[in-house]
Amino acid sequence: MNTNPRPTRQTALTKTGFTLIELLVVISIISMLMSIMLPGLNNAQEMGRRVVCLSNMRQLGIAWMLYAHENDDSLCSPDTDFNSADSQNNRWVADGHDLNPNTNAIGGTVEAIKNGALYGYVSETANVYKCKSDKTELLRSYSISNTMGGYNCGCSNITASYYSLSEIRSPSNKLVFIDTDSILPDGDRKWISDAFWPIHWSNQAWDAKIYNNITARHGDGTNMTFADSHAGYRKWRDYQTVEIAKWNSFYYNSSDGRRDLELLCEIMKGPND
Repeated sequence: MNTNPRPTRQTALTKTGFTLIELLVVISIISMLMSIMLPGLNNAQEMGRRVVCLSNMRQLGIAWMLYAHENDDSLCSPDTDFNSADSQNNRWVADGHDLNPNTNAIGGTVEAIKNGALYGYVSETANVYKCKSDKTELLRSYSISNTMGGYNCGCSNITASYYSLSEIRSPSNKLVFIDTDSILPDGDRKWISDAFWPIHWSNQAWDAKIYNNITARHGDGTNMTFADSHAGYRKWRDYQTVEIAKWNSFYYNSSDGRRDLELLCEIMKGPND
């Protein structure tokens, strides 16, 4: 009988890991995948912000219509001056006429939005006045076309305005709200003043200009609301429109044959055009 124990084989365990070259290859692959995926993620995020912006403008469009229905068919004013009992009291927001934030404490504040004619029709929240893609400190990102109840000085170079909802012809093709910007850079203006009216009328022909109060923050395009309350997205077709929106250019006029101007001219026509 063999009493000696069976010999055991001891296997040496070797610890393994990545070599430096393998590690660099893995890092390179991860970096490449991130560079491919990040633009897609950013685009998806922007699409989400655009949808929220469209929802905001849709709510404002409905509020705009409700105001008219409850005020004998009259449109609110697209102007942004003060609202008071002894003056015009139907301005959609009330930032005031003094554009200097050092002397106008209400301009650009939530109070200016609350004092506006439409605030009671948007579930009393100021959030719908701000675009999610607007990275400025402005509390409001939208303006109303001057054609919709705006100031009509009788000048030959300013298109006439509608003042009642029922007189608007082709409401699905008439601009009300637009995602816009201050006429001056954000550092010089703390809120968007006045109505949106880059379009002028002169000698029975459109003498139109696009100024820097347009935006292109939604994929080189903008959101709009129309007089039937539907909201839609418009991608600018002219590269120079985008340059103006980004403050790389000041303006261009209709003599250049610009497609974006043709659109704005059409959707901002007044009752006499």
